[in-house]
Amino acid sequence: MKQPALTVFGLLFLLGGCTASLGGGPSLKKEVDTLRQEVDTLKTQTRQGDSGSETTALRAELERLSAEVNGRQDTNLRQQLETLNARLERLENRAGLAAAPAPPAAAKPEPAAEAALEPPAKGFYEEGKLLFDRKDYRKAVELFQSYLREEPKGANAAAAQFYIGEALYSNRRYEEAILEYQKVVQGFPKSSQVPSSLLKQGLSFQALGDGDSAKLLYQKVANNHPKSYAAGVAKERLKSL
Repeated sequence: MKQPALTVFGLLFLLGGCTASLGGGPSLKKEVDTLRQEVDTLKTQTRQGDSGSETTALRAELERLSAEVNGRQDTNLRQQLETLNARLERLENRAGLAAAPAPPAAAKPEPAAEAALEPPAKGFYEEGKLLFDRKDYRKAVELFQSYLREEPKGANAAAAQFYIGEALYSNRRYEEAILEYQKVVQGFPKSSQVPSSLLKQGLSFQALGDGDSAKLLYQKVANNHPKSYAAGVAKERLKSL
């Protein structure tokens, strides 16, 4: 594999750091002049679409001469080598011999694309509510559960948990509904869904024939949440027990 072209900075580093012995001054200058002529010849070949193998050879020769300039206080000779290095770089680039640029990093998906791949948690809740309103309770519960996995303390978490209980209650799965309502009461004690959850627990117990448990829950709603709509319903139920 061809080595990357030397930069001017790299050439100066060679001039200051190599320890190769010096040849005769006139002889070294003659070599630089010869190299300059070869670069000019290569320039013509590049225009004609010739191979870049000569470029590789010239690059090696330029590096060798750069090492031999070490320690000399010949500013003119150094400038000539720097000029040759720059010209050779331009020829390499023109001939397409420069190192290929790194492939661009994979573009990050746009927000819209990401949303298409994986719906956000809010989408789970909204779609679940639509299905619940259509009485497709099984699918609604699945979406509410997905929302709660993604956002267990999200803005709609208490409502999602309540609707899971409601879906079970609507299917007369009262014992399971009681447990789901309890998750609202314990997990979101300050939620506005708590009074309704307590009321629906009472209604579930009453449907199961456990009037005593239902009565305790109705009283709890009426005492702890007296201004809520659920309290009014609970008071009416107490009259029938």
